[in-house]
Amino acid sequence: MKTRAPLWQRLLRPFAKRQIEAGGGGWRFEGGAVLHAPQQSALAARGPAKARAAALAMNNPTAARAVEAWTAALVGKGWQVQSQHPDRQLARVLNNELEAIVWPLLPMIARAIVRDGEAFVRILSGANGFRLSVLPADQIDPAMTRDLGGGARIVAGVEFDASEQVTAYHVLPDAPGTPFANYGQTLRIPASEILHIFDPIFPGQVRGVTWFAPVLLKLADYDSASDAMLMNLKIQSLFAGFITDLEGGAGGFEGNQQGSAVNVSLEPGAMRILPPGSDVKFSQPSGGLSQQSEFLKGQLHEIAAGLGLMYEQLTGDLSQTNYSSARFGLLEFRRRAEMLQRTLIDAQLLRPLWRRWIDWKALAGEIPSDDASSPDYRAVRFVPPGWQWVDPLKEVNAEIRAIEAGLKSRAEVVAGRGRDLDELDEEIAADTRATAEEAKP
Repeated sequence: MKTRAPLWQRLLRPFAKRQIEAGGGGWRFEGGAVLHAPQQSALAARGPAKARAAALAMNNPTAARAVEAWTAALVGKGWQVQSQHPDRQLARVLNNELEAIVWPLLPMIARAIVRDGEAFVRILSGANGFRLSVLPADQIDPAMTRDLGGGARIVAGVEFDASEQVTAYHVLPDAPGTPFANYGQTLRIPASEILHIFDPIFPGQVRGVTWFAPVLLKLADYDSASDAMLMNLKIQSLFAGFITDLEGGAGGFEGNQQGSAVNVSLEPGAMRILPPGSDVKFSQPSGGLSQQSEFLKGQLHEIAAGLGLMYEQLTGDLSQTNYSSARFGLLEFRRRAEMLQRTLIDAQLLRPLWRRWIDWKALAGEIPSDDASSPDYRAVRFVPPGWQWVDPLKEVNAEIRAIEAGLKSRAEVVAGRGRDLDELDEEIAADTRATAEEAKP
């Protein structure tokens, strides 16, 4: 006799199989990738992924455009340095000097961040001046990993102390692949002399991973598929048709004999009467080209999503774009771009560079050593490049309304356009004076 289960078991039975599917098993997860140790996996994948991304960025137009789109978003026409020193003339001198040092290297640094996943900038300072050198990622020895004891260690060329602080970088004398490169013992360079810029994905990540990592395989397949379609069209265009002549001739056409075949060329507007028994069949290339093009377009949408770009930015295809969709897409992209501007360019590059530059100027005697640590010299703002809007007239009117309503300040609006408010006011004052001078009789 079968015993019925208790009432509480029967009530909970419908929920017995409702577990978190992501942690479950079964055939649907067979072969699915897992990432048990993301830090270790990132270190192992860094080198091959970087090399593949570099090759695609050089050879594939879509990948090259992605690198340039992110470079333009991160650095644009350049960042403005705004020292907060109360002496505005001295502040302007400091601003111009640092901008002259950094500006020429900003695009190279941004490209390295996107393509390689990280950028290394070495600070070279001494009696000969203050300058920067961008190091290739592989020059920081990725094979240098060892335990130093007492909690200190070296991981992929980056040295940590027992408190998890970066203390030094182990740098090869020359970059791998450099002509006449010296592959001698690595140089231990203090962390104060190197800036390491990268976007960590996991806590504890030591080295950066190329931004192409989510789409490398798909981008390589897309490149191969696109080339295959192009080659298919080229091959199809080589054949116009086939002539069948029961007597073994050319069916009334004239051509060049090559072995047992006769190659016949067709002329525009030509008409021929074929002999009895002859037939002409024109080549009919395989169809489905439009479906293939739509499929490849869908792949580009996925690639753009994986790279954090809009489809229109990646491809330049604006055929399906209108004002509303363009504005919505740009706002979403700019929100992410501004986050990366602040966390990468501002926080990891410009701010530590400013501190070390001020320290060097104090050591060189260019500013009083007692004042170098004061807020007058330490306080600084970095203004990223401004954004161009889809409809400038509407945007300007909206900014004016926001200022009038007290929702924004002039400084916020001007900074959002990549300008310095003090410089703008001086330019306006100069224009006003010039206009007044011209109006005098």
